[in-house]
Amino acid sequence: MTDIAVKRSGLHGAGVFATRDFKRGEVVYHMGGRQISFLQCALDVVRGHICIDDPLQIGRNRYIDLDAVSIRFNHSCAANAALRGESELFALTDIPQGAEITFDYAMTVRPSFYSWLWDMPCACGSASCRGRIGDLSTVADAQIERYRSVGALQDYIASSPANLAVWRAVGGPLRATSAFVQSAWTSFVDWGGRMGAKITGPAAGLRAPIVDHAYVLPGGRVGVLLIHGLSGTPNEMREVANSFAAKGYTVSCPQLAGHCGTFDDLKVSTWQEWAASAEAALIDLQKTCDTIVVGGLSTGAILSLHLAAKCPDAVDGVILYAPTLWLNGWVVPPHAYLFRIVLQKWVANIFDHPDLPPHGIKDPEIRARVASAIHSGDGSIAGLPVTPGGAVLEQRWLVNSVRQRLKLVTQPTLIVHPREDDYADLNNIAYLLRHLPCEVETLTLNDSYHIVTSDRQKDRVFARSLAFIARVSGEAGEDVSGIHSRAQALRPLRPARLIS
Repeated sequence: MTDIAVKRSGLHGAGVFATRDFKRGEVVYHMGGRQISFLQCALDVVRGHICIDDPLQIGRNRYIDLDAVSIRFNHSCAANAALRGESELFALTDIPQGAEITFDYAMTVRPSFYSWLWDMPCACGSASCRGRIGDLSTVADAQIERYRSVGALQDYIASSPANLAVWRAVGGPLRATSAFVQSAWTSFVDWGGRMGAKITGPAAGLRAPIVDHAYVLPGGRVGVLLIHGLSGTPNEMREVANSFAAKGYTVSCPQLAGHCGTFDDLKVSTWQEWAASAEAALIDLQKTCDTIVVGGLSTGAILSLHLAAKCPDAVDGVILYAPTLWLNGWVVPPHAYLFRIVLQKWVANIFDHPDLPPHGIKDPEIRARVASAIHSGDGSIAGLPVTPGGAVLEQRWLVNSVRQRLKLVTQPTLIVHPREDDYADLNNIAYLLRHLPCEVETLTLNDSYHIVTSDRQKDRVFARSLAFIARVSGEAGEDVSGIHSRAQALRPLRPARLIS
């Protein structure tokens, strides 16, 4: 693994780059992961565990659910690497140190009656870009023969050549139908967005600007990014931020888009805008910090996972406070589960979601102060008393996106979750423990509710978090950042384990 490194890519998200020169024909990497059948692959896609374009086909009924490194290799229509055998990636051309290593995804997909389902737009930007990524039938015969002549085809493709002329005749109408359906769905979604805008009321330009309540506590070269929850504020992270700053860490607490304003401001915001707010703060923190731990509360925890997967070169550790994949705690009313059938934002915005007692706080005195702040009329103190349904739907869409990318979170992770969480059941962390490939520590609290950064056991939460940050940054003698370090090439991943 010292020959390659995962870094930010100009093509898409993160990519794999050469840390030394590779000569033409030299083995670059052996693709790894869990081998599954077509049925297992289809079920995982339907369940939302993986994206439809994640698995690598290696046989008629055999796929690899690619691991956290293998899945980082980006596509290019003018690739400098290719697959041979089952899953051996080798250099098609000389690859200089520092160059991104890419392969042509279409050259690995044998045409079938279902292969057209995973067609996707291509934005590789090469002079020979085909505009879309499809199966082998979408590639010119000349390129296929050029690959064949240098042994750049997988065994399962080379051993049983497909009748590409037939598949092109069959696939053309299927792809046209698929494009029409996607266009119609996009138009429907756009119509729903316009309907939602009409229902929402004043356009964004006519509403008063939101005051930014984000803050940064300056410190040393180890930074911590803390992300608040849905309908929350940076203020809910104040106590944990102060405890970190007292130990000399630089702490940034951004304000997510649409938050700390009015009900309508949150109503029209999107999860992509929330993620952009968090990513902008991460980029700013990189300017002064060499090591960064990203943490968040509730939905902020899910955004932390999003950043860890998207920015592997920037995030060295992850702290998840009461991560909320599903709103299924004991305070959630039974009828709220029917909200899961809502698929359009304008419909979701018909339903409000009030902040119900005990407001995520078990301690009566703290709860009284929080409840007073929530109902004070100032959304910048403790958030809004009611969350719009559209924002709850956006949170679901965020979770769906993150669930498909959990395998990319290779950084060491600490999960803190209360046993009696009123908003998110313990099965939330059980899911994460099953699907995160990284080393995971857990702290289960027995005397707190959802807002673990403010409730009775907050001191224990702070102490465990500080110990974790010290280990990630190497200050505690045991440097766990070896699992994932921006200063080194990505090392082989250790299997997930539970540290209680």
